[in-house]
Amino acid sequence: MELNRYMRMALDEARISLREGNHGFGAVIIKDGQVVSTAHDTENDQSDPTSHAEMNAIKAASQRLGRDLTGCIMIATHEPCPMCATAIVWSKISHIAYGYSIKEAMAQGRKRIALHCRELFEKAQAEIKTEAGVLNDECSILYRADVRAELKKLRGADDDKLCRLNAESTQKRVKWFHENRNDFQFIDRQDILNSGYQLLLAKFGISEEQAPIIKKSDREIVFHSQNFCPTLEACKILGIDTRILCRKMNEKSTDTLIKQLDPRLSFSRNYERLRPYTAYCEEMIFINA
Repeated sequence: MELNRYMRMALDEARISLREGNHGFGAVIIKDGQVVSTAHDTENDQSDPTSHAEMNAIKAASQRLGRDLTGCIMIATHEPCPMCATAIVWSKISHIAYGYSIKEAMAQGRKRIALHCRELFEKAQAEIKTEAGVLNDECSILYRADVRAELKKLRGADDDKLCRLNAESTQKRVKWFHENRNDFQFIDRQDILNSGYQLLLAKFGISEEQAPIIKKSDREIVFHSQNFCPTLEACKILGIDTRILCRKMNEKSTDTLIKQLDPRLSFSRNYERLRPYTAYCEEMIFINA
């Protein structure tokens, strides 16, 4: 059974949900290797709190196959809530596979009913095969608090909003620098380029392994950032071109940050080598002549 392939279909549905302003859940139902239904949550669209992805997928599958879905497999990006798990029991779905768990969501502080679907199936004496953690890393990105914050910030952003976001980011980064500058142990006036590089690592919580230096001279450091980036993930979900957004929203604020260390320093990116179009973001710090 190619659960990963079907989970990627569910992930596509979840991304559609987020683009539409819903909550980011996706589900697929298959039978005998054939897709019966695909769905995402439509709670906000339909003003219906029961319109979860699993419920929508079951309704669509039942319209095709009837109310008895014996032999069907559901693949969902998130562990079904008790309402959806109950619907799985009543529809007689035989197998459920999901990515992100209720336990993981609650550990992030998200509101959930603390009843796992396996427990509900056992209480219902329903023999439903349950598999957890399918493409868990990919599914978990959808529910990370930092990604959700970026989605909220970037959804519907026009040039004016991006300018405001850049100004806010610049102000916050400058404030952070001056509040923490006495704690910086990496500043070396004999190697101001490396000090600028270390400053960015400290600000964004990145290790040298996540942003390895690939070139260094007396006047320039070039590094390839490969760290997890919530802005990147939000752009991928919303279909925003990072080459445009990062230039308008992030580059100036980062440049202003390293100039707090030394006004001769500048920051830039190679916009032909930027994620998700390449495997890394090529970024550079250089000394102005």
